[in-house]
Amino acid sequence: MTFVRPLIVLLFLAGAPASAQDTQIPEIRTSLEEDTAVPGQPLIYRITVLVPTWLPSPPVFPSYETANVVVRLPSRASGPTSETINGETWSGVTRSYRLYPMTAGTFLIPPGTIKVTYADPDNQQPVVVDAQTEGFQITGKIPDGADGLDPFLAAKSLTLDRTVEGAVEDMKVGDALTVTTVAKVSGVAPMFVPPLAQESPGEGVATYPKEPVLDEKEDRGLLSGTRTEETTLVAEAPGTYSIPEKTLSWYNLDSGSVETATVPEISFNVTGTAPAPPYQKATEFNWRGAALAAVLLGLALSLALFLWRRFSPGLTRLAETLKTRYRASEGYLFRNLVEAIKRRDLNGTIQCSSAWKRAALNGVQTVDWATFESALHACSALSFSDEKDITRTEIETRWIHLQQTARIMRRNRRKSMRSTAHVCLPDINPG
Repeated sequence: MTFVRPLIVLLFLAGAPASAQDTQIPEIRTSLEEDTAVPGQPLIYRITVLVPTWLPSPPVFPSYETANVVVRLPSRASGPTSETINGETWSGVTRSYRLYPMTAGTFLIPPGTIKVTYADPDNQQPVVVDAQTEGFQITGKIPDGADGLDPFLAAKSLTLDRTVEGAVEDMKVGDALTVTTVAKVSGVAPMFVPPLAQESPGEGVATYPKEPVLDEKEDRGLLSGTRTEETTLVAEAPGTYSIPEKTLSWYNLDSGSVETATVPEISFNVTGTAPAPPYQKATEFNWRGAALAAVLLGLALSLALFLWRRFSPGLTRLAETLKTRYRASEGYLFRNLVEAIKRRDLNGTIQCSSAWKRAALNGVQTVDWATFESALHACSALSFSDEKDITRTEIETRWIHLQQTARIMRRNRRKSMRSTAHVCLPDINPG
């Protein structure tokens, strides 16, 4: 027995390093607090990356963008962490995601690849590893009693407000009114608020709606904001007209009941015709001034002709070069993409997105395009998928999401360019 106990201790000490070596490097852990949420409400998904040394550069996490699921990073989404594994201190990073199901249903979040760079325990040299996370499912579920809402909208609070600018009481043909409708929400992102455009007052009034404006805020994880829609009405014929009332039914997350917000009808009369411009007496023609102007014009044309013959070849080449550069610039191609999205032109959007992406990738290779590609795929599915029950609200939501995603990608590209040119990030866990 005197030899057994030392032998056991010796075997334990010999096996401890082996067990530490068996631990996967890096260690990837994931957690999903809940897998079911009301559409528009977040589900928290966390990833923890641990290594036995330190991280010379931050891990590159996947975007996890999926059709009908909005994925966002909260403020301070990533933070350092450490843990004792087999008696040794491992350090790393934790990343939190907020996943918002946009509609009811079950959605598969695909596996993701994490690019991890850590210091080798033996020689301290950087080691790059592509670690994989497993796919998982989340569910959007309509609460009991809210099945009849179409479109479905859940929030903690919601108000509707409508203002009118213009002479409602004394309108004449040619006069205009500006009608602004604002939905203010709390507990949900304003992008989930359906379109608020009012119906046309009828023939005799032309309507000119503007692009909706979304203003989103976040306070300690609570989303809020406004959706503003503005329409200009121009009177074209006399008569009595009305802007119908606007109602929006929504599910109150706090009370668990369906409520309705309403803005009242607005009526106005259009009388008479547009006033004629005041008569102005013709002034006496100034022959001397006309002769002087003709002489100056002739001199200017002669000078212009001389300059054109002298410099036109070089100027033409320069103009063509500048024109070609401008049309190949990232800014010009991005504006073309936004215009195609606003027109809901799928073919134009796909062509413009390819051209813009090629220009945006010039000199910038660190931007993750998965979010943008997923949003583009969601809009493409509207024309090529077999889905028959896609609502107009969902169609509009996908296009708006694609436009917002493109703007976010452009901002991330600019940040990446500035970071590459001016910033050298320190180690997360310096040795």
